[in-house]
Amino acid sequence: MKTRCPVCGAELEVPETAQVFECPYCGTIFDTLKGSKVDQQHFYFSPTVENPYDYLMRFIERQYGVPSDLRENASYRKRVLHMIPVYFFHLRGAADVKALSRKYGYFTASIEEVDDIGIPAVDNPVAQLLEDYPFPLRGKRFLDEKAVKSGVFYKPTLSPSYAETIARRRLENALISEASSMAEQIVSVNYRVFKVDLKGLVHYPVWEIEYGYRGNIFKGYVDGVTGTVIWTEHPLAAKSRALQLALGGFFIALGSLTAITVVASLGKEGGLAAIFSLIAGLAGAFPLLTRSIQVKVKASEIRELKA
Repeated sequence: MKTRCPVCGAELEVPETAQVFECPYCGTIFDTLKGSKVDQQHFYFSPTVENPYDYLMRFIERQYGVPSDLRENASYRKRVLHMIPVYFFHLRGAADVKALSRKYGYFTASIEEVDDIGIPAVDNPVAQLLEDYPFPLRGKRFLDEKAVKSGVFYKPTLSPSYAETIARRRLENALISEASSMAEQIVSVNYRVFKVDLKGLVHYPVWEIEYGYRGNIFKGYVDGVTGTVIWTEHPLAAKSRALQLALGGFFIALGSLTAITVVASLGKEGGLAAIFSLIAGLAGAFPLLTRSIQVKVKASEIRELKA
């Protein structure tokens, strides 16, 4: 039979025997007969990644400058499964914008934002890694005893109303950002649609991994559903350190040489250009020199991190 999702409005083909169904587009679980969201709004994702250490090592081995003997000489120390509570929201906003630009003058345009976000309901180092995280929409189940006993289970400390306030702010910021990219000045924003729907509290599994290598301890966090490496530390080979140190020194020397050449050729008039040349050399050398002296280098499969 055909029905519609009560949240996103998608038309769905649902088996006649299915009274409760999950929308594949926005993840809402609803009663197909009543056409409304089910009363139960507490779910969890079952941890399907059974060997997170292997996922972690495969990712680290692809990083630049990792010791070739890492897998062979690393010692697997421990793993902990964290079940982090996250409020899932479906956002949808549309607005008419009046703007002023140098090219088009005054004009009116329509903007729209649709997104699914998760807001961690606790504040701890693991939950902080899940801020702005691309959570999967499908696969969650109703919370049961197995989920509560599967790892370190955290109770939410953030209220649903406060989480909704954060979600509303994100939707508003997304719409304003899109509007601001269209023109130099926004005259007015008239919201036609502004919906923030709570899809439920979902406990999400994150593996914490700890391993040792040549006297140092390294940590990593792996998504318990997808195997994505959210954040990790890894060592850097001695050859890589030496190479980056040499490259950093080369950039400094090149910037200094250019500055000296400019001053010798132009005298005082070339002072400003000389300063910029020196700054450019230092800017190019800084990340290389910083990385070369670090014992633990950070990496992530989902976002760019500073070394």
